[in-house]
Amino acid sequence: MKQSNGKVRLSVETFYDNISKNKEKTKVDSKELSKSLGYEEEVINQFPEEINMGLSCGNPIHHLKIKEGQSLIDLGCGGGLDIFITKMKNPKVGTLYGLDRLDSMLEKARKVCDKKNFKNIEFIKGELIDIPLQEKTVDRVISNCVINLEPNKQKVYDEIYRILKDDGMFVISDIVLKKELPLEWKNSERMLCTCVAGAILEEEIVDIVKKAGFKKFQIINSEVTDEYSEKWGYGEEIKDYIQSGLLIGRK
Repeated sequence: MKQSNGKVRLSVETFYDNISKNKEKTKVDSKELSKSLGYEEEVINQFPEEINMGLSCGNPIHHLKIKEGQSLIDLGCGGGLDIFITKMKNPKVGTLYGLDRLDSMLEKARKVCDKKNFKNIEFIKGELIDIPLQEKTVDRVISNCVINLEPNKQKVYDEIYRILKDDGMFVISDIVLKKELPLEWKNSERMLCTCVAGAILEEEIVDIVKKAGFKKFQIINSEVTDEYSEKWGYGEEIKDYIQSGLLIGRK
């Protein structure tokens, strides 16, 4: 039986709050998962292990182009790893915002930010469907394996369009379905929380992004890594059904 949007959001919130508080464990090493996605080990090692929880399905910052003074928001920033790496690689950027709905994640991120003495980084609490920024606030939007978790994906992309400045760009990694999931998986709370059951087909994403107002965008799909599949598949052959999508678009 399909869950209501409210129940979906509560399930996701509880699952990731437990991960943040180390109450939920997975058997695959988070660092190995990150390395499999192209994150550099020497960069990862500069941050506490507790903020690299292995929650990524891609590497949007590898494809990010951001100039001096430009601003950015990471939707579903978790412990802030992608924000911090962006700052390290682009020290002269403008304000970087990390948005998350969980206090436990934001607390982790703020502690590291203070310890590293990073400036012009703000971690803010909020929802993907109601981003607490004014219209045309940021130059770049990134997100890593988060949007699939939100039932109202149209509203998310509507919000991205709203907050982006003219000619602003989004670079988003997310799970994309290859084909429809078995009904048992679609109704599984565990599969929902591990970014499988909430994913949609590429043609559905294209329709959503177009309706939001974006005319210039592309989706580049690749196989999920073995590390990702092992961490989140719970023994199921999820690689037959899902792929890692990189969405790049400009307003």
